[in-house]
Amino acid sequence: MLFIRSTRTENLADALASRVRDEPLGPFEQEAIVVQSRGMERWLTLALAERLGIWSNPSFPFPRSVIEQVLDSLSEGRPEEAKAYDPGRLKWTIAELLNESAPGALKAYLGEPSDADRVLRLSSSVSSVFDDYVVYRPRLLQEWTQDEAPGWQAELWRRVVERLGPHDLASRTTAAICALRSNAKPRGLPFERLHLFAIETLPPLFLELFSVLSQTIPTTFYLLQPSSEYMADVDRTPQLPVGVDDVPSDGHPLVSSLGRLARDFQQLLIGVGDTVQEEVDVFEAPVRRNLLSSFQADVLEFRSSRADGTRQTIHASDQSISIHACTGPMREVQVLHELVRAALEGDTSLRPEDIVVMAPDLESYAPAFRAVFGQDDQRRIPFEVHDRKTRDDARFYDDFMVVLDVIDSRFSVFDLMQLMDASSLRETFQFTQDERARLTELLAASGVRWGIDEEHRQELEFPPDPVHTWRAGLGRLFLGFASTPDNIDVFEGLLPRGAPSLGDAELLGRLASLCELLFELQRRTRSPLGIEAWASLLERFSSLLFAEDDESSAGVRALRAALGELRELAQQSAYEGTISLKTVRRELGALLQQKAPAVGFLRRGVTLCELVPLRSVPFRVVCLMGMSEDRFPRADDRPSFDRTRATHGPGDRNKRDDDRHSFLQAVLCARDRLIITYSAPADSPRSGANSSPVVWELCETLRRYYALAENEPVLEATAHPLHAFDSRYFDESGLPQSSSRRYLEIARALGQPAETPGRIELVADAGTAEEILSVRALSAWLWEPMGAFIERVLRARFDASDLYEPTSALTSIGRREAAMLGNTSLRAGLRDRALEEYLAAAPEFPDGNWGALERQRLSGEIRTVDARRAGLGGEHGLGSRLVAVELDGVVLEARIDGLSDEHRVSSRFTKAGRRAELSTWIEHLLMQTSNELPTATHLVLRDTETRAKVLSFSPVADAHHLLQTLVDLYRRSLQTPPPRFGESSWLFVETLGRADSVKAFSEAGKKLSSQRGWSPYIDYVLGPDDPFLDSEWRKDFEQAATVVYEPMFRHRSEG
Repeated sequence: MLFIRSTRTENLADALASRVRDEPLGPFEQEAIVVQSRGMERWLTLALAERLGIWSNPSFPFPRSVIEQVLDSLSEGRPEEAKAYDPGRLKWTIAELLNESAPGALKAYLGEPSDADRVLRLSSSVSSVFDDYVVYRPRLLQEWTQDEAPGWQAELWRRVVERLGPHDLASRTTAAICALRSNAKPRGLPFERLHLFAIETLPPLFLELFSVLSQTIPTTFYLLQPSSEYMADVDRTPQLPVGVDDVPSDGHPLVSSLGRLARDFQQLLIGVGDTVQEEVDVFEAPVRRNLLSSFQADVLEFRSSRADGTRQTIHASDQSISIHACTGPMREVQVLHELVRAALEGDTSLRPEDIVVMAPDLESYAPAFRAVFGQDDQRRIPFEVHDRKTRDDARFYDDFMVVLDVIDSRFSVFDLMQLMDASSLRETFQFTQDERARLTELLAASGVRWGIDEEHRQELEFPPDPVHTWRAGLGRLFLGFASTPDNIDVFEGLLPRGAPSLGDAELLGRLASLCELLFELQRRTRSPLGIEAWASLLERFSSLLFAEDDESSAGVRALRAALGELRELAQQSAYEGTISLKTVRRELGALLQQKAPAVGFLRRGVTLCELVPLRSVPFRVVCLMGMSEDRFPRADDRPSFDRTRATHGPGDRNKRDDDRHSFLQAVLCARDRLIITYSAPADSPRSGANSSPVVWELCETLRRYYALAENEPVLEATAHPLHAFDSRYFDESGLPQSSSRRYLEIARALGQPAETPGRIELVADAGTAEEILSVRALSAWLWEPMGAFIERVLRARFDASDLYEPTSALTSIGRREAAMLGNTSLRAGLRDRALEEYLAAAPEFPDGNWGALERQRLSGEIRTVDARRAGLGGEHGLGSRLVAVELDGVVLEARIDGLSDEHRVSSRFTKAGRRAELSTWIEHLLMQTSNELPTATHLVLRDTETRAKVLSFSPVADAHHLLQTLVDLYRRSLQTPPPRFGESSWLFVETLGRADSVKAFSEAGKKLSSQRGWSPYIDYVLGPDDPFLDSEWRKDFEQAATVVYEPMFRHRSEG
């Protein structure tokens, strides 16, 4: 066995290339190079191709794979029983054993009868722990197998061995070691020699087998070590203490603190020293040209620069190591983008491929990275993302998981609308963006909130009220499509809603098809199923929900493969229990995640990847993102029952030690520059606050042993502002300079005195009034002329569809909905039982008793208005007539109802009926132009549950002239709308009739201010200023309001 040691991966690659070149294998023989990560495989493939010119037919197995091949070669093929100890299968075997009879200590946890989901979660943890025991505690398992050791783990392991036989990896490896020491010859190995490249750690069991195997097969270890010196006898806690003065001078404090994994492995290598034929050191001391290289040289020599009592001097302009505190992940990426771009522009020999960006939580940073580095302009930096699924696979995987989430949810409108955004499913049902907006409107009108039907709501332990369920909502939409817009007949407890047009028919059909598929899937997944049933069910429904095309075919195949593997695992482990949807989702998600191909490492551009152990690939620039105290290093999450937590053995691994080692290796893999970013509040009290402990340890070590020329400490973290366009990025403040022209323009604009936005002058080309104008359209225009102008003339619209929030249950009926129900009831003359049935079928009320109280209150108010109307002689069924008058080329028309010989009686179910009053006033004027209609109008308005108020309009002598004035005002406002807003204009004229103009303007101003934030037109047109401070605007406002409302108030009385 040959050991080749170095701190630089490039030197190990040189040694491997020399060995392959000088001692070539036959043309048909495969060179076996054992690696510990796919990233290293990719880098080494490129490195050997560059060094050898021609490089083909290698294999890059992982250590465990080689071990299993060796074990197979020493037996008559790998026994099928050995596969049963694979963690994926062992989990199901343990679950079956727990279902049969759980150890006494676990019965209270698992329940009686045992909870299937809890059993599987425990089985997954136990199988993982047992697999660690197989590799790191083989003697413990041997003791458990040979005697009646107490404890539930020992009992369960004996039952596993009894069920599966003694074919676990530990037993087989121990037997293989004995066989090899007895001169047994492996048969059928696919390699003639072994190269174990950039090995940083191995379990003792594996190392012993490789050591014995080296007596038969030439074996070379290419060892990647932090230091060239002996580190194993340094007794250090895994974290640097606050006071570093007591660090011994014969070691390096950071290696002692972070290098536990390396120290343990060095100790293990000493144990196999009798099989080592030769040791070759290819260490290369970095030239001390900056802080980074000086630090790496000290680590190589395993000493600090403080050995002679002085600190090494670093130039003040040194930027080889920089640390940046940002206000969040997006700012981290933006800062990193500027730094990387500056590095590329400052060094023409540096390529994007020479830069790696690593993050401990890649999923949190990848979207921001894509947005910033992938921007579509000249500042784009090419990049590839490693350790994530391909884009198409990720899309399909995420979409399928969303379906399972919705199936296991309350089926809220929000859930289903979110599902429609899933691209794979949207392509199947062909929902366009416009159709999605239309569905939002229809569903808002349908009354759907959540729940499939009353049975589904009852399953979720809610009252079985069907009013706001999907079944009822879809029924209302289809009734609305099948009936006339004014139909209010109750059919099987449902009212027509939504008024879908003929164009909506096909859209509603697709929506119903999607819903029925989801409803059926939910119905079939209510109860736990066996694995076989789950696999068949999900495969069938995935083919119905997702169309298999060129883009999604890989994802569909991956899903089918995962389902097939899940079925196979259960069959091979003889698991006969049933599992819930939540459990199968978790298990399926884990399988899909395992099989997701990782792409992008060293392909082209900057490499973005996860900061993971045992991937010590060198780059000229190494960037570490997300190095915050809450993200890195990860906590040791081994289960509390894991025996390896209590006692640490050589070679033992846990997430926290792995992460600390990964950080050390990342620092040592940087050849030119190291950049570290982390998230911290903008007002952090001190430099380095909120950074990861390992970053703090690095900073403390560097400050202790290195200094600037003025004996000032090095490496203060740079605190970055909240925004990338802060002016300090473009001056001499000391922050890294930004090269973004867009940010510079924003910074300059922000540096200018603020300009208060003024009022917008709304002007358009002279429009043409309609030849036939309805009173309804005219009154709406006169009430809110600026809003109508923006929507109808400028064709702009303030979309309020996002205000629909159907995620929670109704708590009360809205004002508009109450008015709609009341007006519809009054127009149709609904009374007594008919009224109660109509209101009972209305989906605008809350569920349960509160809805019943609301319904009762509204019913009483409707009856009150109806009774007052009847008292005025306005019985339902009185005459109505279409009235029209020609006004200088425009025909103004309206259908007038509630007519009798003496007067007209109209009703509006609204308390603040000012808009209704304006519309009724114009209809009253229209009546005056006909000699055949009454001259008096009474308007009955809702007031309280027991009282309705009546407004009366007296005869008008100059009605034709007033109508002509209003139409002329409408014509002029088609080009420039007057400065008038309905509520404030109304209140101004009303106040003017009983007080002076000062008081009237004051009341109007208060009303206008109270409407800000509620009316988008007011905020858009007026801006933040008070328009009543402008005398010209006040004059125009008074004139426009008086023209519309002054005649009305002269002829209006309240009784």
